[in-house]
Amino acid sequence: MAEETSIAKALREIETITSLGYREIASLLPKDRPAIGFFCPYVPEELIYAAGCHPFRLVGAPIKISHAHAHLPPYCCHLVKSSLESLLQGELDFLRGVVFTHSCDSMLGLSEIWALQGRISLHFNLAIPAHLDSERSRPYLKAEIERFGDFLDRHFQKITPQTLKTSIRLFNHIREFQKELYHRRGQNASQPFGKDFAGIIQAGSLMDRFRYLELLDQLLEALKKESGGNPDRVPIYVTGNMTHSDAWFSLIEESGALIVRDDLCSGARTFRLRVREDMDPIEALTDRYFNSYFCPAKYMGAQAHVDTLLKDVQDSDVKGVIFLLYKYCENHFFDYPDLRNALESKGIPTLLLEVEDPSSSIGQLKIRIQAFIEMLSPI
Repeated sequence: MAEETSIAKALREIETITSLGYREIASLLPKDRPAIGFFCPYVPEELIYAAGCHPFRLVGAPIKISHAHAHLPPYCCHLVKSSLESLLQGELDFLRGVVFTHSCDSMLGLSEIWALQGRISLHFNLAIPAHLDSERSRPYLKAEIERFGDFLDRHFQKITPQTLKTSIRLFNHIREFQKELYHRRGQNASQPFGKDFAGIIQAGSLMDRFRYLELLDQLLEALKKESGGNPDRVPIYVTGNMTHSDAWFSLIEESGALIVRDDLCSGARTFRLRVREDMDPIEALTDRYFNSYFCPAKYMGAQAHVDTLLKDVQDSDVKGVIFLLYKYCENHFFDYPDLRNALESKGIPTLLLEVEDPSSSIGQLKIRIQAFIEMLSPI
């Protein structure tokens, strides 16, 4: 009973963060660390934290779009539209700065529109090379990371090798704990359930990182003493861009599935960003982006995405794969046919869900998910 109470208490604190809008979250952030907004995991959070700031990832708020349409074409994704809307409505006035990367054309355009509004004082564009298989990419990216570090040095506290190493160690621990949480959840399907689990992962991009690490530690200790779970739930792998709403996890798991692993930009994919601690920290931050395939917005070879996903799915021992793709995300849709064909050639069934936030077709999606899970269920 004590373990259940500790789990519930940790989940309640996490839900307090994830259920709030940006303006309300601001009051719960560390007072001694200016908040720096960013969108893409290619932005090195470790540098932001080492500069005495709080990395705050913008993941797309549930907000009514009423102003952004005047600035954007209709084919932009929810992340772009909702983030600009949040800026225009003053929801993000607490940010001291924002960092963009060229992950897609819509995000590149958003950076220019954002800067023209003049609402946030500091603005930085981190130029990540598109061809990560080129021999010129590594020195170029290292120079960009150093340029970003110099920018932070000028406006915040000086980044030293020691503060950067300490920051790297903190974020490595967070990724290790999150990875262990995925593992524990795969063994025990009873805790935490879909929506709660999505909230746990999302909170790691928003709240004070030391406090978040403490909560992960509490959850893992409690889950170690849990046993059981529902053996009839179908193990599923979810891949796609990112989930702006934890409702998608609930929708899938309420249909009888268990998401044991994912390849989401806002989820388990970030485990590949672990940084080596036995080398120069700037070199290590650069090196991690070349160690494994990370995102279809960058090129590492024709088979890099297929090979990485196929291995991860096979290692996860799942019955099927759900592609959760947000509408208008061209980078992911371009790769979808090859990924689907590679998985199905190995006998792994797939389901494509093209979604938006908010969705007007929840009922249809639920029926499709239920049919897919029933197809995978043992007779």
